Amino acid sequence: MMIDYFRDDMKKLILICALILSACGKAGAPVDPLDAVAARTCKDTIEARATNSKSISYLGEETVAKAANGQRNVTLKFSAKNEIGMASTMLAACTVTADGKSLLNIAVKDTR
Repeated sequence: MMIDYFRDDMKKLILICALILSACGKAGAPVDPLDAVAARTCKDTIEARATNSKSISYLGEETVAKAANGQRNVTLKFSAKNEIGMASTMLAACTVTADGKSLLNIAVKDTR
């Protein structure tokens, strides 16, 4: 009887822990599927234009904002190595079509 009591308490504790851990998921991850498509379009462009695409490392989460005209503005931070192997941290701002599939503009600046 006492063992059943502790077993029930353990089940409740495990359930509470699982709920807390599931709430600790990635904050800022795109909720709208088109936001995820827009972010991928921006990343694909960065990777296609990079001198050393294998050296790209994305830092933190990207932010995606929807403009009044439906276009998506994606901002993300990344690190990449240049042709002599020196890493730089960059900030990219992409403007993507409303469906997220085509890049309209990209501006990349060094954050040094």
